[in-house]
Amino acid sequence: MAQMHPYDIGDYEDATQGEKRVFRFLEEAARPHKDFICWYEPSIGSSGKEPDFILFGKKFGLIIFEVKDWTSQQIISYNPHQFTLLISGKPEKKTNPDKQAKGYVDALQERLKAVPEFVSNHPQYMGNLQIPIGRMVVFPNISKGEYAESNFKWFIDSERCLLRDDLAAAGEILCDTSGRRFHERISKIFPFSFTGLTPKDIEKLSLILWPEGRIELPPRRGPGKVRFQKEVSSLDESQARLALRLGPGHQIIKGPPGSGKTLVLVHRCRHLCKYNPRVKTILFVCYNIALVGYLKRLVQEKGLGIGTNGIDVCHFYELCARILGEPVHYENEEAEYYDLVTQEALETVLKGRSRVEPFDAVLVDEGQDFDEGMLRTLLNLLKPGGDLVISLDAYQDLYRRKSSWKSLGIKAGGRTRHLKRVYRSTVEIFDSTQRFIGETTRSKKQLALLPHDFAFHGEVPELRRFESMEKIESFLVHDLNRCIETEGYRRSEIAVIYDDKVYGPSRFAYDNRALPMRILNKLETSGIPSGWISQDVRSKEMYDITTDRVSLISIHSSKGLDFDLVYLVGIDHIRLTGDTKEALVSLVYVAMTRAKYRLVIPYVEATDLIKKIRQCLSG
Repeated sequence: MAQMHPYDIGDYEDATQGEKRVFRFLEEAARPHKDFICWYEPSIGSSGKEPDFILFGKKFGLIIFEVKDWTSQQIISYNPHQFTLLISGKPEKKTNPDKQAKGYVDALQERLKAVPEFVSNHPQYMGNLQIPIGRMVVFPNISKGEYAESNFKWFIDSERCLLRDDLAAAGEILCDTSGRRFHERISKIFPFSFTGLTPKDIEKLSLILWPEGRIELPPRRGPGKVRFQKEVSSLDESQARLALRLGPGHQIIKGPPGSGKTLVLVHRCRHLCKYNPRVKTILFVCYNIALVGYLKRLVQEKGLGIGTNGIDVCHFYELCARILGEPVHYENEEAEYYDLVTQEALETVLKGRSRVEPFDAVLVDEGQDFDEGMLRTLLNLLKPGGDLVISLDAYQDLYRRKSSWKSLGIKAGGRTRHLKRVYRSTVEIFDSTQRFIGETTRSKKQLALLPHDFAFHGEVPELRRFESMEKIESFLVHDLNRCIETEGYRRSEIAVIYDDKVYGPSRFAYDNRALPMRILNKLETSGIPSGWISQDVRSKEMYDITTDRVSLISIHSSKGLDFDLVYLVGIDHIRLTGDTKEALVSLVYVAMTRAKYRLVIPYVEATDLIKKIRQCLSG
């Protein structure tokens, strides 16, 4: 199949039967498939015009397809500018579809001329677009015979027409598996010959025509490292297809840190809002309080509103408070308190007393953090037949909440998708973290599939031993200043991630809050703007990743976030036991995978955990 964006339009309520037929025709007829990319209703020009289809052929150029589901009996009059159709017994004037397609061609030319790479610098063609753009009108319900007998053929050239016979499964175009007939059909409509584009320019063209494939991450303040100024600006091909292939109903998305699970969910929000008119209300929920602000920024960067009239983004216990209509303590309570909150929220929803109305779609980020009661609450806030998408990574399960999807009523059998490509972290960080959790490194296989811009390399994670915590603090100040002043790191892209808890078989408790307080005081008195993100609920809720300061954040609060530079402090006090080893390995894995480019782990005592990390770094 040719590369189609979106992957399918069979379920789109606004797509006409003719458009669906043309979609299937182009998907099959454009051969060899690897040489063609097709976009359905792409936005072009400053006015946001949307032709029905644009097809790109690597050896041909671009074609605008305008599809009209008209029958010959409906067309009662015509001229070079307008056609008059009889619709439901009443005459209606429509723009001549060939003239309409020409308007799209002009708008697309204007849009692409703004991209220097697409403009010729040849003296004879200076300033002209290098990409030829042709146009065709498609009449899925009009035969060649009807067209030949009509008079409107004088206003739409036969070379620029595709008719019912052309689209037929038994027609000469689709029966020719070599693609030669299709090539002959389209080659006549281009204004000049095409010399082709580089893979990088094709990727740029695709992002212009299909912005749904792009996620603009909120810009973080400061000059930044040149290596990371581009950031991850788009979903790669497989992820874009995944987000668009998610059909109605229940879906599970699995993948390691940095594989784009959250971006796929944001992409899904945009897709539902644009193509599913029945979806009016969407809940986007996570467990981590500090992650909510980041999710809101991602949604807003896609041009979507947030709040009760847009995408409702919140953490789970905030949702419970709204369901119950009463305050809920978001932290510093025993586990039994939160179990009770969840139980009361679920019972309130089941009894029809919820202050929150059901949603058409529910998207869950970091789904491994949700226990059975939480998921049942979300399921019962989903309208019958609604969409449920849960993203998760089992290796990041810090709360050891085991439950069966089927027993919960989540019907995701055969609908679990796996993201295997990791492009957020460097190869060195990814390899080390995979070894840490006992996974066989797959980086060589994966990187061969990655787009050229996303195969990042950097330093191997660093383990540094110091005589005391005071020495570690002094190192942090010195190294932070060096990285900011001479290495080009932004403060907003740096985190000091700490652990200040004591762990038991089934829960954890705060052990020493003095650790983050000491680090914060040392940074601030040394002239390094910093913020203690995990200080309390308010600081988590107010967290803004774009603020020009170093983030001091606990491991639990850092889930779902990432930074160019991470210092992981305090893990040498963690003791692995038979009851806690699995959970604590997951904990440290979460912390290590927050780093995108450089990871530094200073420590005092060479514990079993530190030794395990050292073994993983040595390969």
